[in-house]
Amino acid sequence: MLIFSTLKIIAILAFLVFALLGYLFYLAARHGWMRNGYFRIPSVILIVLGLFVAFQAIGNGITFAVIGLHIEAHPVAALSINGLSEIVVMLLGAGVIAYGSGQDLRAVFRLEGIRETKVFAYVLAIPIILAAQFAGGALSAIWERLLKFFPDLYQLLNQYETASDKTMQGLVTATGPIDLALILLFVAIVPALAEETLFRGFAQTNIERSGKWHARPITALLVASFLFALVHASVFKLPGLFLLGLTIGWMTYRTNNLFVGGIGHAINNGFIVAALYLSPSISSNANSGIIGTEDLSATQALAMLVIILPIFAVLLFLFMRASASVTARGNAEREVHAMIWKTVQPEGFAPHHFDDTDIL
Repeated sequence: MLIFSTLKIIAILAFLVFALLGYLFYLAARHGWMRNGYFRIPSVILIVLGLFVAFQAIGNGITFAVIGLHIEAHPVAALSINGLSEIVVMLLGAGVIAYGSGQDLRAVFRLEGIRETKVFAYVLAIPIILAAQFAGGALSAIWERLLKFFPDLYQLLNQYETASDKTMQGLVTATGPIDLALILLFVAIVPALAEETLFRGFAQTNIERSGKWHARPITALLVASFLFALVHASVFKLPGLFLLGLTIGWMTYRTNNLFVGGIGHAINNGFIVAALYLSPSISSNANSGIIGTEDLSATQALAMLVIILPIFAVLLFLFMRASASVTARGNAEREVHAMIWKTVQPEGFAPHHFDDTDIL
């Protein structure tokens, strides 16, 4: 028997969410919404969550108005509306906010490293993202087993996750070649463009370049990756989604090229869709939410990690070598330094050493 009713749990979560949002508004108002011409962490979180809520409201509103409640009967239409909403709200919305704030769109959306990115980096993005997917699935499986030590909480979460997975699996399981092509478009390609623009572009860049004395790539990578995992609304898959976000964000940072991570993101989602099309019964937990927990025991998950992590490490090392010559990666640090010297130049002034502890 649950200690708290579902309604009480929802009320508590709602209170915590509004309290957190209020605190973020307080921080933004007290310390400033922007620094160096870029949004600071509280501002970024509020903007990203605001755009995501708007996307959900608009996408679901139009879907229910056009299709009705039984979206499983028209999966392609539902995914099409969802995809178009992602483009309008997440991609264009982030672009409008950045442009309206006077930011350089080429810098914000990480297009500065395109010319320097080697073909080998694009190629490596594919096995890297697949390795991250398997490692993330194993981590999520272990995490899910740990949650079972809290049976009441696990029971509530499992009901939600199971219903969500079944709905999503029904939407992304193609019944023919035409369906497969359309689902790949709206589940793999469109989300890769929209989500990468918002998370690895707008969020990661603004946090990185709004440092006080130096660029802060580590903080930017962690916060943007957590936001990416959070908005997928899956407690069971949270560790795997976070690892996937870290992987994509790191590749994007190394190349300062949004398309490298975008290709990895599209391949990851496309792999899931293709797997469901070729074998719909491959996993009752598979979905388009990027990382599935799979039906793994803790022992199987640990064994998978032992196998996949060395491979993952080698692939990341090769990517580091392939992206070592990208000079555009240092543009964020150069821009922060230029802004500092432009606004504050007292005699004897010297920037502090970078320790990435300037959290806000």
